[in-house]
Amino acid sequence: MSTPLVFKFGGASVKDAESVRNVAAIIERYPDRPMVVVISAMGKMTNAFESVVGCWAQGDLSGATQGLQGIQDFHAGIITELFDQIPTDLQADLAQWYEDLGQLVQPSDRSYSEQYDSIVHHGELISTRIVQAFVNTRVPALWLDTRTLVKTDNQFRRATVQWGPTQECIAAAVQESKVYLVQGFIGSDPSGRPTTLGREGSDYTGAVFAYCLGANSLTIWKDVPGMLNGDPKTFQNTTLIEELPFGEAIELAFYGASIIHPKTIQPLQKKGIPLHIKSFVDPAASGTVINSADQATPQVPNFILKKNQALLSISTMDLAFIAEHHLSAVYQLFAEQGVVVNLMRNTATKAVFCLNNDAIIIPKVVAALESDFNLTFTSNVELLTIRQYNESDVVRETEGLTILQEQRTPDTVQFAFQRS
Repeated sequence: MSTPLVFKFGGASVKDAESVRNVAAIIERYPDRPMVVVISAMGKMTNAFESVVGCWAQGDLSGATQGLQGIQDFHAGIITELFDQIPTDLQADLAQWYEDLGQLVQPSDRSYSEQYDSIVHHGELISTRIVQAFVNTRVPALWLDTRTLVKTDNQFRRATVQWGPTQECIAAAVQESKVYLVQGFIGSDPSGRPTTLGREGSDYTGAVFAYCLGANSLTIWKDVPGMLNGDPKTFQNTTLIEELPFGEAIELAFYGASIIHPKTIQPLQKKGIPLHIKSFVDPAASGTVINSADQATPQVPNFILKKNQALLSISTMDLAFIAEHHLSAVYQLFAEQGVVVNLMRNTATKAVFCLNNDAIIIPKVVAALESDFNLTFTSNVELLTIRQYNESDVVRETEGLTILQEQRTPDTVQFAFQRS
């Protein structure tokens, strides 16, 4: 078997019928086979599915059902535009999944995280099935169920890939000289229950397939020219990074660079598989390559902004020092609840955490900590990270902000702040 091509397309690249046609056209540009194409949920559908889970969690079953109807209508609109005659096998699969979803939004004793994975992963199933059916009208394309290929533990919403079984399953499935459409973001636990790999985990899925198949490269297709040194919607005068070392890419992903998922780089680095970030708007452009280079080209500061953050400050009720056993208990709770910590500072008597302000999880965490600690909770916080910074960058980007926490190392500075 020739070395497979592995492509990944995110939600923005399949947000409507015209976008799906564009993905099919890009696939046709590359005649090498086999090709594995990882696809995310369409457009903002993951957000829509998350809203359904939120309604279910709050007991608003009619709201959940209404949300599912909106999801079904959205996909139906795209299908109607794509096909003169809708394939009957596509209709049958979608009908089954919508029936399954209707059952899932009934009362259940599942945990929030398990229910999240059970519902939200359908966005990927539906998306890839529609795209596969359309691509198949242009070139032969097969649909594979990633739940049967990517084997994980049972940590719902942040599952860990079990590499041995996953490698066996993927290697056995990808054999023919065809295009394979697979889902990003999802897998299954040892009991066969659906799991997800963390928000934006489709990039990581691409890396898993590239690693397991020994691909020459992984290409992630985005709506930007490549990897910029900041989100152009947020920062002015951004610069295209042509080449980036694996290690620096891991650092940027860790701090929240939205272009790549934090786990994506590690399996690629292990096998020396380059990661290309290219534009689905301009497929011929060179984009960015992440590889084993010694330094970035060009060498510029990187700017990362995380919104919807909260600051949680804890101190002991008897004003005693914050000791290792206190922090251990707090981090144990964070790990159990799936809390993401983006910045942490502690003094003798206080520990401060900057967290993703998840509307479902964070109130539970605060309630659990209140019995043992004095708490201060601040919402409407944002977190700015500047990597490879200089002082002029700091002055410009923090002007007019109310800085709540600041943390510096020689190459990275972070500011948790509120806007004045």
